[in-house]
Amino acid sequence: MELRRSFQEQIPNNHCFGCGPQNHQGLKIQSYWNGENQSVCDFTPLPHHSAGPLHFLNGGIISTIIDCHCVCTAIAKGYLMRDREIGQGELVWFATGNLEVKFAKPVPIDSHVQLVASISEAKESKIVLSCDLLADDTLCCLSTIVAVKVPNQWFEPKQ
Repeated sequence: MELRRSFQEQIPNNHCFGCGPQNHQGLKIQSYWNGENQSVCDFTPLPHHSAGPLHFLNGGIISTIIDCHCVCTAIAKGYLMRDREIGQGELVWFATGNLEVKFAKPVPIDSHVQLVASISEAKESKIVLSCDLLADDTLCCLSTIVAVKVPNQWFEPKQ
């Protein structure tokens, strides 16, 4: 039986704090398709992810997991649009062009968090997504993300 691999496990050279499997101190979120233009990510907060009040999830962590889930979804879609598996052939990279998060309710630190991203527009150079964050099936955050295509030279260090 073949195990399903997350987008993040297939993206080469991913050292991102939020989603990079190669970042040993990161959050290591994992995203999967849930239909043609929708993806899901499950996240279990740890006590050190707290806000000022220890019983709520930190807003920066919330924004990070939403951002990373959506950008990785855009990367996966970019590969699909080129009829390739993630990580195959020339690299396809997107980065955050815009991120808007509406914090509707606090996210309890001891809750099961699920992110549901939906692609509303997919072009060669830009992918627009909306993302809902649910904590124990309660909608807590709504967001919109614009992911923009970046050239592979983006990864080369400046001299």
